[in-house]
Formats: sequence, C-alpha cells, structure tokens
Amino acid sequence: MSGVDPIVKQSYALIRKDLGLEEEWSFKDSENDFDRLEDYLTHQISYLLDHDFARLVNAFYRIDIPETEVTRLLSHTSKPARALAKAVIEREKLKVLTRLKYRS
Repeated sequence: MSGVDPIVKQSYALIRKDLGLEEEWSFKDSENDFDRLEDYLTHQISYLLDHDFARLVNAFYRIDIPETEVTRLLSHTSKPARALAKAVIEREKLKVLTRLKYRS
C-alpha cells in the first residue's frame, strides 16, 4: 500500500470501521483505487441490503448519511447499492479531508 493515495487509505479505514467489514481489501498502485473501492463497497452493500438491512441502516447513521438521502437512493436509482456506495465514499472522503485540513 506504499504508493496509494493516503486519502483512499484513510477513507477505506473509516468505511471498514463504520460498516464493520471483516474482509481486508487490497490496494493496487496501478489502478484507480476509488473506483475499485466503489466496486468492492457496492458488493458489500448489496450483500447487506439482502441479508442484514438493520446493520446497514445503523452504519449509515454512524457515517452520517441522512435517512432521506438513503431513502431517495434506495427508491429512485436503478442501482441502489452502487449509489449508496458512492454516497458512503464521498461522505467518508469528506471526513478525511476535513480532518487533514484542521490537523495542520
């Protein structure tokens, strides 16, 4: 994970913690890691939508994605798992950038 953007790494760490993901995701220097993260997260969210919706809703609360946004993405998009994955990544990325901004 040496050449990977630290924002990607930190975003993934937050996502992993907030969603309670046990599986470790591997970074690859030669690829767009945010796109790969979106694919990985789409799969994870799809599984949770089908098997553990309560856990997923709880995670959205911890991540700070408003219930109205979750409802909108679930009901008004053709690929809700992908839309939710994008929302999660954007929110966690924003947290990382905010922390970096105010850390200095």
